[in-house]
Amino acid sequence: MRLIIMRHGQSPSAAEAGVKTDHDRPLAPEGREDARRQAGRLTAKGFVPDVILHSPLTRAKQTAYEVRKGFADKPRIEEYEPLSNQLRGEDLFGRLKDDGRRAGLTMLVGHMPQVGELAGHLTGVSMGFEPAGLVVLEASEPGRSRVLLELTPSEA
Repeated sequence: MRLIIMRHGQSPSAAEAGVKTDHDRPLAPEGREDARRQAGRLTAKGFVPDVILHSPLTRAKQTAYEVRKGFADKPRIEEYEPLSNQLRGEDLFGRLKDDGRRAGLTMLVGHMPQVGELAGHLTGVSMGFEPAGLVVLEASEPGRSRVLLELTPSEA
């Protein structure tokens, strides 16, 4: 299974955004730009997903749609409840396998700590993600997966 694991882009607090819940926090303009830029970087390195799965939370959904804009061939996009930051990383990986997410390149757009736990579970190395940060993995088995690419939004 090949995965692109991405944290949602920069987002204001609920109070700053004028929304009542964390669920409804939107992307900041910088988060939108970072998401599109990351898509360009992935394309340049030959990593274009077949599908983008996103958390149901607003900022992750918006990140997914922004990153999709950056790909010439628009990947399919789906909301994926297991990315709502409620499952541990290893349980999320189990759900992905159980749901048949094995073929092609799947992009996941979610939240910390879940995306970090997932990447750590797969690689055996603790991984943190800044907003719009991502890693591309050849996900074979826990602790033995290979990192193919790691990108922060601030990289040139």
